[in-house]
Amino acid sequence: MMKDDREKLLMFITEVSFAIDDCVLYLDTHPEDKQALEYYDTYKKLRKQSVAEYSKLYGPLTDEDVNSCNYWAWVRDPWPWEVAGRSVCR
Repeated sequence: MMKDDREKLLMFITEVSFAIDDCVLYLDTHPEDKQALEYYDTYKKLRKQSVAEYSKLYGPLTDEDVNSCNYWAWVRDPWPWEVAGRSVCR
C-alpha cells in the first residue's frame, strides 16, 4: 500500500508540474490574463505542498528539497524512480 501511495503522490506531482509548465507557456504570451495567473498560483501552491509531503515521507525529489542535517542526504536515499523505504533525516 505504501508503494501505491508513493507512486500516486509522484504522479500527482508530475501532473501539477505539467500544468504549471503549460500555464507558463501561455502566460509568456498572455501575461495579464488574471484567470491564468490565478490558475498558476493555485497549481504552484499544490506542487509546493506535494513536493514537501513527498520529501518528508520518501526523501528529496530535487537538490532544492534536501534537508542536509549535517549530511548530504541526496546520495543516501534511493532515487524517486527506485523502490525504496522511507528516508528520515536524523
